[in-house]
Amino acid sequence: MNKLIIIGIIGVSLAVYFSMTVFVLPEKFLAKEQFTPIPFLEVEVSSTQINLGESFRLSTFSENIGDYGDIHIVSAGFPTLSDTEEIVRIVSYDFSNSPIYIEPGEEIGAKYSGGLETVYAQYPQIEAMNRPVQPGTKFVMDFEITPNEPGPFTVYVKSIDIPHTSSSSHYPTEGQLDHQGEYVLVYTVNVNP
Repeated sequence: MNKLIIIGIIGVSLAVYFSMTVFVLPEKFLAKEQFTPIPFLEVEVSSTQINLGESFRLSTFSENIGDYGDIHIVSAGFPTLSDTEEIVRIVSYDFSNSPIYIEPGEEIGAKYSGGLETVYAQYPQIEAMNRPVQPGTKFVMDFEITPNEPGPFTVYVKSIDIPHTSSSSHYPTEGQLDHQGEYVLVYTVNVNP
């Protein structure tokens, strides 16, 4: 008899628990306001025209102007290069994680999917990341670039905050797409022979 009462209490408790997890808790979770980090990015290029053998500086200034975020990324891509070695040098950065170098052919995340969609890199890229990212936090990454060939030298720059909840979670929000299917700011320096 005591066993039946205990089994009945356990059965009722399990039914209440599963009812809560299926009907009540998801609704409360979905009703909770989600944080939306919003990246902002400014880029300064020291010169738009140089002679072959000279260098130029590209400085990125980024900030989270939205809510708390898990990750803040600034990325610089070099579509006219096959390798950044001896051409692109990081002079300084103040991100919590060291910048990573992405080589052509590496599998990388695409279309702001958080890694759910991937593509293979078509050109070298450098990404710096900070985690977590408080509202109002600012970051700087400074490059010295010495092109090794005359002609236009192009750099793609973008910033993404995670969680990526809307188009506000990346900067820029429109314009040219890069090899990841993500919007970028485009900077070109003419290299004279």
